[in-house]
Amino acid sequence: MGARYKLLSFNNVQATGLANVDLDGLKGTTIERIVLQLGGTTFTKSMLTGIQLKANGKVIFDTTGARIDTRMQYRGITANANFLTIDFSEIRAKTENGQSIGAIDTTAGISSLKLEVQITGATAPTLQGWAEVSPPQLDQVNVQTRGLIARVHSASQTIGAAGQFALTVPHFSVSDGGSIFKRIAIFSANMNALLIKKNGVIYEDSTKAMNDYQQNEYRKVPQAGVYMMDFIIDDNQSQVFNGRDAQTLEILGTFSAGETIIIESEVLEPVGAF
Repeated sequence: MGARYKLLSFNNVQATGLANVDLDGLKGTTIERIVLQLGGTTFTKSMLTGIQLKANGKVIFDTTGARIDTRMQYRGITANANFLTIDFSEIRAKTENGQSIGAIDTTAGISSLKLEVQITGATAPTLQGWAEVSPPQLDQVNVQTRGLIARVHSASQTIGAAGQFALTVPHFSVSDGGSIFKRIAIFSANMNALLIKKNGVIYEDSTKAMNDYQQNEYRKVPQAGVYMMDFIIDDNQSQVFNGRDAQTLEILGTFSAGETIIIESEVLEPVGAF
């Protein structure tokens, strides 16, 4: 953990509205984590119906309070009704370099940074934030990865019936240029199996029960209603899934019934990508 800074006050914090805070004061640092504190009469994480981080005007992090809380609890981050962590690092990685890969080095091409939070249905809410920061990643060990940001991109998909279907994972297709994936979180009540092929060769062939069991072995915390494909389950970032060099990619989910799902990709990409 590096230094801890209190963020500027959020603007437009109201029962329903888009609150925002300028993070340009953090330029010159590497942002490892942002922690939000929720207060007021009635204000829960489920009322954070949109969270977007914009770098140079581009969305690089797109989620909701409920979904990011679920993903953090999967990692083993202790749940707390009043606090929500937006984590760009991997605090349990097995090397110091691994912990910092994905943290936002604001000296590597960042000219502006803003956090926007959509609040829906709260009562007299209050919102405060803190950032955990460290110096720019100028050491030789970090030079090749300092431009990579732990980005999150989301998409929805309607599954019409039971069966196996191709999944519309953000930035997974070869036509999109592929990406470097840490995790793929599929928010689904009915998905019970996953198949991934790279260049026609099976990379992943699992069921929900087996996937959850093995995640427990690695001290992760499987979450209800989420099929988590964790490429770095052993906390080694060298195990990321590289889709950039693929000629063909397939990802298919098997469902017991139709539903609408949300898919969130946790990827490592520079600010200029996408």
